[in-house]
Amino acid sequence: MAWSLSTRLLLASALVLPTFLGLTGVLLDQAFQRSLHAAAEARLQSHVYLLFSVATLDEESGQIRMPATLMEPDFEPLNSGLYAFIYDDVGVPVWRSNSAQLLTPPPWETLAPHSQPGEFTLETAPFGGKPHWRAHYDVIWETENGNEHPFRFAVWRDQNSYAAELAAYRSHLWHWLGASALLLLIAQSAILRWGLRPLRQLATELKTMRSGASTRIQGRHPRELQPVADNLNQVLDREQALRQRYRDSLSNLAHSLKTPLAVVQARLDDAPMDTELRRALNEHLERMSQIVSYQLQRAVSGQQQGLYQRTALTPVVHRLFSALHKVYRDKAIHSHSDLQRDAYFPGDEQDLLELLGNLLDNGFKYGRTQVSVSAKTVGNAMTLYVDDDGPGIAPENRDAVLQRGTRLDRLQPGQGIGLAVSADIVASYGGHLRIDSSPLGGARFEVVIPTLL
Repeated sequence: MAWSLSTRLLLASALVLPTFLGLTGVLLDQAFQRSLHAAAEARLQSHVYLLFSVATLDEESGQIRMPATLMEPDFEPLNSGLYAFIYDDVGVPVWRSNSAQLLTPPPWETLAPHSQPGEFTLETAPFGGKPHWRAHYDVIWETENGNEHPFRFAVWRDQNSYAAELAAYRSHLWHWLGASALLLLIAQSAILRWGLRPLRQLATELKTMRSGASTRIQGRHPRELQPVADNLNQVLDREQALRQRYRDSLSNLAHSLKTPLAVVQARLDDAPMDTELRRALNEHLERMSQIVSYQLQRAVSGQQQGLYQRTALTPVVHRLFSALHKVYRDKAIHSHSDLQRDAYFPGDEQDLLELLGNLLDNGFKYGRTQVSVSAKTVGNAMTLYVDDDGPGIAPENRDAVLQRGTRLDRLQPGQGIGLAVSADIVASYGGHLRIDSSPLGGARFEVVIPTLL
């Protein structure tokens, strides 16, 4: 299936835009997480410094003294989510915030064992079965008499607010990115329609030319399409010049043939002969004149006018049967037609006469006893069958006999152009001619022509 340009571009946009916006969303999400982590680190660092700033050391006992209440209100309510502990040098908790009075202090071993004094450490750790931020800071308190007292200040903060903030951000982020992708696709579709409009206009002008309303592509086009339009006009001009030359040549040929045909007609009228023979010869001379005129008309015609006409099949088939029975009266061919009363050929009568005349002549020439014509219309196509009971055509030769000048039987008279002419006529209507095996035992010629453009 050949997809349109707009479909291809929209499909590419539908693949590229979500990928680009998805990567953008991932990067924004990671940046927001880093910012939240940095904010949590700064907040916990301020809590640790607050504890350190209000702590005092009793030099006689070497114990830490802390005020009854702290300036940070979250350190006061029980189970507030913010907890503080102070450990001595052997890992025994010597103080806890009011918020942690009902909690078991985390074991010393769970804290970083190799942190250095003056080093602030932040990490994620479970506390009470839930994820928390954990920060600790080691200090060595030196008294006036030179004694050193190591302590560790530790703070835990639950990640509920962090998780809620991150979830809300992600929800808004992906909703906005999804809406942006949809709006961008809609905008891309509108841009494509606007950008591809010149192509549609060019297609409309070509359709106008095909209908015969115009002979050239008119108007100015975008810079990228103007060379295409100019080249097409040049091809059309060249084709028109060739058509004029063919018209002149065929006109000369027609005039050249008219005089000999007129002379033969006159001598025939004066010559004594059987009435039936004179009538048959006159009929064929008239047919020759019609063929000359018809081929001239086909050469000079700007389009196949038959595409817009209908020709009843039955009268033409009977007319051709009558003529061919006279030509091949020695063979006693039985002809048969299976046609509906309203069966028609979607084209010109002369085209049908030329097409069926060549196919039926082939059937009468090579058929033994039978030749039949049938037709059916399915959907938007008319299919015409011409069958005979002759020797048929081998599958490997079926394409060759439709080429101009190809003859498989050199014993029969002819130029080898009849089937090629038929194929050309069918192709001019957008159809095709195919050779198959006939139910009668010989060759079947299948003609398929669209009934609608």
